[in-house]
Amino acid sequence: MNEQNVTIHLFSEKKDRSKIASEFIGCSVVYHNFSASSPGELNGAKNSIVVFYLTSLSSSVFNKIKDAQKNAQHSFIYLVENRDPVIASTLAKFGGSEIYILPDELFKFNALLKEKVENLHGETDDSTFFNFNESDPVFRSLLGNSKEADELIAAAKTAAENASVNVLILGETGTGKGMLANAIHNYSNKKISPFVEVTCSAIPEHLLESELFGHEKGAFTDAKSRKLGLFELADNGTIFLDEIGELTLNLQVKLLRVLEKKIIRRVGGTQDIPVKARIISATHRDLKQMIEQNLFRTDLFYRLNVITIELASLRDRRDFILSLVDLFLKEFSECYHKTVNKVDEDVLKFLISYDWPGNIRELRNAFERAVLLCDSGVLTSKHFDHIINRQLGEMTHREKSFPSSPADKKSVNICLEFSYASTNIQQLTVLYAHEVLKRVNGNKAMTARILGISRPKLNRLLTGELIE
Repeated sequence: MNEQNVTIHLFSEKKDRSKIASEFIGCSVVYHNFSASSPGELNGAKNSIVVFYLTSLSSSVFNKIKDAQKNAQHSFIYLVENRDPVIASTLAKFGGSEIYILPDELFKFNALLKEKVENLHGETDDSTFFNFNESDPVFRSLLGNSKEADELIAAAKTAAENASVNVLILGETGTGKGMLANAIHNYSNKKISPFVEVTCSAIPEHLLESELFGHEKGAFTDAKSRKLGLFELADNGTIFLDEIGELTLNLQVKLLRVLEKKIIRRVGGTQDIPVKARIISATHRDLKQMIEQNLFRTDLFYRLNVITIELASLRDRRDFILSLVDLFLKEFSECYHKTVNKVDEDVLKFLISYDWPGNIRELRNAFERAVLLCDSGVLTSKHFDHIINRQLGEMTHREKSFPSSPADKKSVNICLEFSYASTNIQQLTVLYAHEVLKRVNGNKAMTARILGISRPKLNRLLTGELIE
């Protein structure tokens, strides 16, 4: 079945339908005039969607709609021009649920229309939106290939399969919480609806309530007109609340109401508005500790973390760095139309040993910069000099605290495990060199200075070439 098999029946008293005509592209549309036909006549029609486009609500039109609703085999969609809000409230009282005010809510109508068309095609089955084979490499690219990653991937897939369940993603800044939230949305049956991202810490407290829930005209001094909130914009999709730990207790109460009752109320409004968006939240903060400090509500925490996914820092999953290197190398080579396909081996070792305090975000930014600066096919140390210099600065600081005099060195305990019967002095020197290298986090330049030998001699010593 293709989209030509779906018929949209549009009832209107208005001849000019240009405001909404573009929303029906790809579908067969039959236009009806209320004076000549009744929606009740369509009760036997299959694969049909009925839309009412209302600029007024006369008694005759209203009676036809009421009669059609009594024995309806279709769900009706109502489009109402905002010049007369009484129409929308009247329809709601008599059972109308899918009511959209034009022009403000035209995009929401468009999203709903797409969803209904997909439903008629049978394309909203979970197997269409959540395909194990398709989603696996995406989640792998975000989470890695370790045993620990397997558990995270299983949780992410469960979250995608169960699109009504709230998800809490924990992890340091830059660990990929937003990318994972987006992937969960894209592999759920909400993917045709909006993904709305909100960084709670980026919006001033006095504006955040209005941003999330919207406001009515005149709700406060600068409210010149009605504004739809982000929950309404998310519609039947996903709203991603990043840095959820930054919400004030007052807003936490209002968010809890959304989770419990599935409704919002605009600032300055009196009408409860149903919401269908799934909430994915994220934070780098310890919410359990915040609960103990009375900074976060216990009931809200348990509402948010039906499924919890905790992302480790990049320094705790160094085996993942090589996969990310390949991913970012390919991404930015394609993005900037370059043929950069290799990273120098010594640089690669450095990238793996570096702690990446900014996590995946820092690594990604480093590769974008490196590929942009690269004029050959290989990334070398000069392309990562800003990170290497920073690391050397930190090493120099550490070196100041490392014992430099013989007297100081006596206060350092270094334990070497060896068999005195089979280990000669040269082999013992190699063991000692390796231990010093370990103490300074793999910095060979510093190790050579501490041992009082050249860097080339240190390399030969570490590889055993100096052992006779």
